Amino acid sequence: MNEKRLNNTIYIMYLVTENYKKQHSLTTEQFLELDKKFNIIKFVGEYPDIFDSMTPEEMVGEIDSYVAAR
Repeated sequence: MNEKRLNNTIYIMYLVTENYKKQHSLTTEQFLELDKKFNIIKFVGEYPDIFDSMTPEEMVGEIDSYVAAR
């Protein structure tokens, strides 16, 4: 992965995390507990192109679907 793509992936991980925390009124600690259980950040990192063109609401919906399926 080149540096530009890596930076973009990290930024998308950040956006997804912040949007999810905001939508569900979670603290960072609460989100990290969810991440331990469901590997949310890893999921986003594996498929950054999916999230790249999503709105904040769509990002949260995608994570909600991912968590519900696990």
